[in-house]
This record gives sequence, structure tokens and C-alpha cells, in this order.
Amino acid sequence: MRKRFFAAALPLTLASAAAIAGTPLPDGPHVVVQGEGKVSVAPDAAVVTMVARHRAGNPGEAKRVVDSAVSALLEAAPGFEIAPDDITASDLALREAIDYDDSDRPLPPAHVASREVKVRIDDLDRLGAYMDAALSAGFTDVSDVSFKSSNEAALREQARARAVAEVREKAEGLAIAFGGTLGPVYSINSVNSTQAHGYGNTTLDRVQVTGSRLEGGRYLQPTLDFTERVSAVFGISR
Repeated sequence: MRKRFFAAALPLTLASAAAIAGTPLPDGPHVVVQGEGKVSVAPDAAVVTMVARHRAGNPGEAKRVVDSAVSALLEAAPGFEIAPDDITASDLALREAIDYDDSDRPLPPAHVASREVKVRIDDLDRLGAYMDAALSAGFTDVSDVSFKSSNEAALREQARARAVAEVREKAEGLAIAFGGTLGPVYSINSVNSTQAHGYGNTTLDRVQVTGSRLEGGRYLQPTLDFTERVSAVFGISR
């Protein structure tokens, strides 16, 4: 009785998991499982993106102020042990802005210039001081602060290994529960993995940053979570 129930019901029970695996299924008894691995670490670097923006009556003045802010920040970079390769600056963006008075009459046109500078900082203890220096140089916006780890590749491998171990543990447990023995792996889903968007209904290579808040002029220590999800199809011997 048990074998008859196992052979008929197991594929039906797990058929919906095929959508997770995203791969063809074998004709014989099989099991489809998904596992997740996660590694959490403190970051050791940050990428800061700041914008210098100025509005003036003529484009030359707007450009001069923005260029001066960028030059001042680049001159300050060596003091924060920032290598030239860790700094990128965008080209100048210049646009005309037209405002209206309370009677909806157009005011004399103004010109807005802006440039973006992105810097990688490997000493997080100096992050607040660098941002203060940028603001003092004339930068007006902090558009993004993104925390990083120099061991990202190794951490992703650790997360993937944990996901694979969980997949095998789940598969073996299900096979035994239905009176079978886990067979060889039939397929593994690792197609179209991307850092930001993942693939299918799962998220692969996801990075989350939690806990970052500016408090008293300093950043609280955030946590980087590297998460990998793996789907696999195993054959089952009865």
C-alpha cells in the first residue's frame, strides 16, 4: 500500500514546485525542492554619490560654482586616502529653468548646473568626515550611500553552499518520509541570476543593507545580507 501511494501521490503533491524549479521534470518519481542560504556581515567600504548643483542668472556663473565645488572635493580626496581610481565625476549638466510669479508671468530665465561625484571609501570611520568635507566644498545633495564588502565573492559562495546544503537536506527528508531513497540530481536552477532582480519567482544574489541611519553625525553600523536561493530536481528510488 505504501509504495502504491508513494508512486501516485508524490509527483502530484510536488507538481506545483515545477514552477519554482523552472526546468523539465523527469518521468519517474522525483522531488523538487528549494533552499536558501544567507550570510550576514558588517561592511568594510562605502560608495558615496553626491551632487553639486547651483542656480544662477547666467550659465557661466552656474558652471563656475559647480566646477569649483568638484575641484575642491577632488583636492580633499587624498586626505581621506581615496585613490584616484576610486573617484568618478560626471560631465557637467546644464539646463535652463523658467519660473513664474504669483500672476503666472514668467520670470527672467535662470540656469542650473550640476555634476555628480561618486567615491569609494574604504575607511568607514571617516565616512561622516568625508561627507562634511563635500558639503563644505559646495555639494548640495547626497543622492546615495551604498555599503560594500571587499569579500563579496567569497561571501556569495558561502551563501550558495548553504543553499545547496539546505536543498539536499530537504530532498533527503522528503524522500525518506515517503518511503524512498534520494537519487541523483536531475536539474539545478541557476539560470539568469542577477544581483538586483534575480530570476523567475525567486531572488538570487540579493544584497540587502539594514540598520544604516545617520545619528549624531555618524552612521550606525549596517549589516549586509547576501542571500542565495537554489532550486533542484532529484530522482527518487523506491
